[in-house]
Amino acid sequence: MKNLFKTWTLNRFLYLAAGIFFVLIATNDRVWFMIPFGLYFIAMAIFKFGCAGGACQIPLKKKEEHSN
Repeated sequence: MKNLFKTWTLNRFLYLAAGIFFVLIATNDRVWFMIPFGLYFIAMAIFKFGCAGGACQIPLKKKEEHSN
């Protein structure tokens, strides 16, 4: 179980918390069309895809050094 959360980042925990929040608020207020949004955030956190997996970061270009 401790290996399950070993590679989790703060982003993944935030996506999981946001997803749970959306699902709970949607069921409490009976706004059923919001549940898929919450489930999407939960899936992003659990399966590590999208921005929760770091795919939204822009890679930095390394400057090429020229030797003369």
